[in-house]
Amino acid sequence: MSLIAEASTRRPSSQRAAGELPFVSVVVPTYNRASVLPYLFAALALQTYPADRMELILVDNSSTDDTELAVQRWRTVLPFGVTFIRKENNGPAASRNRGAAAARGDLLAFTDSDCIPATGWLRAAVRAFDAGAGLVCGPIRPTQRAGAPGLMAAQLPTVTRDDGLYPTANLIVRRNDFAAVGGFNEKLGLLPWGELVAGEDSDLAWRVKRIGATAVFADDAEVGHVATRLSATRLLLRPMRVQVMPWLVRQVPELRETYLWQRYFMSRARVYYYVAAAGIVAAATTLTWPWLLLVLPWGVRAARGTTVSLLRRGQVAKALAWLGMVAWFDTVTTFGLAVGSARSARLVM
Repeated sequence: MSLIAEASTRRPSSQRAAGELPFVSVVVPTYNRASVLPYLFAALALQTYPADRMELILVDNSSTDDTELAVQRWRTVLPFGVTFIRKENNGPAASRNRGAAAARGDLLAFTDSDCIPATGWLRAAVRAFDAGAGLVCGPIRPTQRAGAPGLMAAQLPTVTRDDGLYPTANLIVRRNDFAAVGGFNEKLGLLPWGELVAGEDSDLAWRVKRIGATAVFADDAEVGHVATRLSATRLLLRPMRVQVMPWLVRQVPELRETYLWQRYFMSRARVYYYVAAAGIVAAATTLTWPWLLLVLPWGVRAARGTTVSLLRRGQVAKALAWLGMVAWFDTVTTFGLAVGSARSARLVM
């Protein structure tokens, strides 16, 4: 059965009167995602939440593909109202603000156009609000699909707890609280080469928490995230997005405890890279090779997973290319953190 056919025939019933449920506006920014939007549409159509208590606000950042055609095709079968807004591409923060301004819901449920919410996503979030939550987030899991792009793609890492970052792939807030804090910070838009500045989701969530909202991680409010193809430039420069982290730490000092490893490192794996870099520098300046042994812990860690899989298939060139890409990402990440730390006067490594 096709996605459209399944979405048009399956409509789970509510377990309590629809009039007692809050109206939920699902707000989604998108840009050139016509190929993956059907997965989002189908997942929303299959929600165990009453269709007459929800709507979809899709904000298109001037896509050049068939996004509008895909929306027109699905609008005829989706069991809830769909509002399509087209605007200039100045980043997802501005798009989410535009979508929130057009929303009718008591709750604003933010997700992305390359996401696949679980069927119980909205109902689980509403249950958490009923229990006293003021802001709800939930698990995010990488999801595979047929024909997914390979190396030239980006995918969100697995999220299994509230680590203080609150990605808008899975974030639900009360509309009144959203308005009270002024929505997303639109200055956190796009970098010169088109990549996201990022950080607008964490910034918003913590401002909502500052006015008294309690954040709840709802384990059953799950969202899947599919891999999204990127241009070579965006892929190679993507690690530069970390330069926003020192700024976030300045705004939200709590992130040193909730997210950073040992209060200063983006992750434990970063330490392996710094030790390796120190070994290379020491070997180059002293002309003594034993310093290169410090590279081994990073090399072993970097070679796990994809590199080992490629070597087992006899694809040595691809394995070396992948290892080189890991080294590139670690190096660009280090540069981005150095730039961000200097700008924000907050050290994050």
